[in-house]
Amino acid sequence: MNPVAFLFAFVLGCSAILATLLASRARAAARDYLRFAAILYVALALCDAVAAGAQGAVTLTFADAVMLIVCALAPAALGLAVFATFEHSPSAASATIILVLSCLAGIAAAATGTPVLSLAPLAVSVLALLALCARRWRNEKRAASHAFLGACCLICASATTLSGGSAARAALELFSSAALLGFALALVRRSDVPVANQRDLRSAISIG
Repeated sequence: MNPVAFLFAFVLGCSAILATLLASRARAAARDYLRFAAILYVALALCDAVAAGAQGAVTLTFADAVMLIVCALAPAALGLAVFATFEHSPSAASATIILVLSCLAGIAAAATGTPVLSLAPLAVSVLALLALCARRWRNEKRAASHAFLGACCLICASATTLSGGSAARAALELFSSAALLGFALALVRRSDVPVANQRDLRSAISIG
């Protein structure tokens, strides 16, 4: 058993669970996409934990296959979540096409052992995320900055995917955790309670 690898997998799983909890405060149009990405990272964390506990050729091969699929599919889901928050809800047809193509790219990468195939949808998702952040920067810098940092973490995670080895897998898990939490914070809606309280206070003062 590799306790260090198990610890990094545990961190990724906890981050995914926290992002799932934060998704309840996101917009309804983005909530499902964020939770879907979090579930994918939970699956990756579980596979890595199993591979760390029972180190064998079969478990390592299966964990690598899951990693390639998640690296292709999860960024696409996060991109749809950010688009639904910053712009408008994507149509069901376009979202289905994007997710299916990303999944097929991940499956092809896992079947052929070519990580570059899974990085193609990841690169497209990161470029779209950066464009959305630039477009949103003037209106709300807080959400755009969190999304921008999340996109940068995805870039770092994609670089570690090509490296291979236990150190690269640990870096992938850490960067994926940071990216997922960054996007979750970007999608969380601000509370309108203080605004409502200020309006009530102004009404009371005017009546007085």
